[in-house]
Amino acid sequence: MLLLVSCYHKRCLVGEIKMDKKTIFHELDPIFHPKSVALIGASAKEAKIGKVFTDRFLEMGFQGLYPVNPNEREILGLKAYQSILDIPEHIDMAVVVTPTRAVLQAVKEAIAKKVKVIVIITSGFAEAGSRGKDLQDEIARIARKDGVRIIGPNCIGIYCPASGLPFALGQGKLAGSVGVLSQSGFFADYLTHTATANGIAFSKGVSCGNEADLCVTDFLEYLGEDPETKLIVAYVEGIRDGRRFYTILKEVSQKKPVILWKGGMTEGGARAAASHTGALAGSRQIWKGVLRQAGIISVNSFEETLDCLYAFHLQPLPEGRRVGIMSAPGGIAVAATDACLELGLEVPQFSPTIVEKLRKMLPLVGGSARNPVDLSMVSGFNTRLHGEALQILVEEENIDMLLLVSGVSGKSLCQMVSEAMIPMKVKKPLAVTVMIGTQQSVIADFPLLLENGISVYTDAARAVRALSRLWEYAKFRKNCLADQNEAPAYSGSKSQTWHEARSIIDRALAQGRFSLSEHESKEFLKVWGIPVNRERLVHDRAEFKKALNEIGFPVVIKAGAQNLSHKTEKGLVYIDIRNEQEAIDVLRQIEKTLSDESPPVLVEEMVKGSRELVVGLIRDKQFGPCVMFGLGGILTEALKDNTFRVAPVSYEETLAMFEEIRARDILREFRGMPPANLDSLARIIMVVGQIGLEHEEIKEIDINPAILSDKGPVGVDALIVLDSKELKHGK
Repeated sequence: MLLLVSCYHKRCLVGEIKMDKKTIFHELDPIFHPKSVALIGASAKEAKIGKVFTDRFLEMGFQGLYPVNPNEREILGLKAYQSILDIPEHIDMAVVVTPTRAVLQAVKEAIAKKVKVIVIITSGFAEAGSRGKDLQDEIARIARKDGVRIIGPNCIGIYCPASGLPFALGQGKLAGSVGVLSQSGFFADYLTHTATANGIAFSKGVSCGNEADLCVTDFLEYLGEDPETKLIVAYVEGIRDGRRFYTILKEVSQKKPVILWKGGMTEGGARAAASHTGALAGSRQIWKGVLRQAGIISVNSFEETLDCLYAFHLQPLPEGRRVGIMSAPGGIAVAATDACLELGLEVPQFSPTIVEKLRKMLPLVGGSARNPVDLSMVSGFNTRLHGEALQILVEEENIDMLLLVSGVSGKSLCQMVSEAMIPMKVKKPLAVTVMIGTQQSVIADFPLLLENGISVYTDAARAVRALSRLWEYAKFRKNCLADQNEAPAYSGSKSQTWHEARSIIDRALAQGRFSLSEHESKEFLKVWGIPVNRERLVHDRAEFKKALNEIGFPVVIKAGAQNLSHKTEKGLVYIDIRNEQEAIDVLRQIEKTLSDESPPVLVEEMVKGSRELVVGLIRDKQFGPCVMFGLGGILTEALKDNTFRVAPVSYEETLAMFEEIRARDILREFRGMPPANLDSLARIIMVVGQIGLEHEEIKEIDINPAILSDKGPVGVDALIVLDSKELKHGK
């Protein structure tokens, strides 16, 4: 079997300005450290965005602010200039907060001032319709001409506490290690505002807006290289170069965690995304596969974003999936155990030594020394039990993560956790749920607890989910180190296999067809080493009888004409034909249905097996060739039990795909049937991805069903759809 992986070169163009991988950090880092900023549209009037940003710059202590407003002489104690051109000093960055109609002139003047970076806060561009898009394109064009970088429009700019650069809501001045990247200005602003109030400090934050020039992928690559950023939180609605985004995303996530909320995952959300930033949201299923494949901590709400932020910022990665649970209320301990098991975590029994130590410190009545530990009602009055239990459990080698459902909060909890965790030899993540008082009082303690390194949650289920995300990412990091089964890199030359397969495509294109027939599709797949059932394409009675003898009963008989789709629904597929007379009767019926005395007919081997799968490929507009695997047969579209990955796909990735479908149990020993040959199935998926990389003229591949036979998976029906552009271009 031939396995080659094409080298997809990363695009190094944003607009038409080169972005070299080796220099992107050095190119973009100055953006976060300007010495002088002209705020064009600055104001002292309340309820004006110019006033908001003037206030924020002053609050952050930025020393090089130059307000620009043609109607003001002085703004909040600073000299105001009628134009940026009137400022005598050199200006590193221009921030534009003028009305939309004044932005183009402001940009032209900033370019004339030799400013290298322009941040456009103002909205009313591509997200507002065609006229706004034309204006945005014009701004990008004139900036590109002079090598000026644009952030926005329709954004809230850059937050860098070390440099004094602010967002709109007001964040802390303390620099930290969390980077924020967002296509939603509100998300970036509100997240940093909320998290800083809870003691989380940020390295940098970027609101990309409509991305007239610099885009989310550029800043993702930058934050991935930034030594000050240890954790990245992102909100993304759509991207323009999916292949580059995916490649960089996976590279970055192998070095530091990326928590990402993908907006526009539904049809309605995609429409909203298009009107929000003008971005193409993309397919929900493919995006889910992309995020899994890249090792991303995928979230779906602001609450979940904060939960993961608190876990990944404050806790180490676990060595395994085993959780030790301690709880003051026994019922919550049971529910937390359920939550762990549902998320694929384990709640193992403690060693006898640990059980004995717990028994000695727990009350004789009401407590339990087994996992989960029930601290009993007494712990509500004798709060030292929490600390003593935690100190015992940190010694347990059979445990990788800890969950404490606490009846203690505030300073007492901080001291208790600190005393227990300091002597720990192997650092283990700890999630804490506080269940005392009201939820409002618990939330009031969040800043104190988080500042003391405690990942705290208002609900045990949320705490368990945060622990599961830590384990998922830790497992991804381990798999990256262990994954040595990638296919070898392709040199760029076309193999004999490629030429043989391409000749099948060329014949179809020469006839003006946009798809291969079933027979042609299978011949193509056979060239690539993908197992398909034996078949003969016949055109008359003599060939028909000869094929029956060669294939041997039982057989499957299908209409074999080109451009025939949905043959089953049209009554043109007959299975389990056991003798010649049955076969002749079927042939007559096909002739009658098609009103043709001698239609082409397929005589196929009847493959035994009752488990049907689907393997496919789609050329996605954003990510290029993507492979699909799932439950096959006639219910494929109805059940939608499938999963996707970007090609090329490693062997380990295919194994992960097998575990993601709901019907995964059919791949194991099932109702007397042997387990599937996962190795052969994995290789089929890998080769289909390879075909997508090698044959750009292929738009879709559908092998459905691929039957799990005693000899391994076999494709018994297939369709390959070609790109109509190939025909138009005469390729």
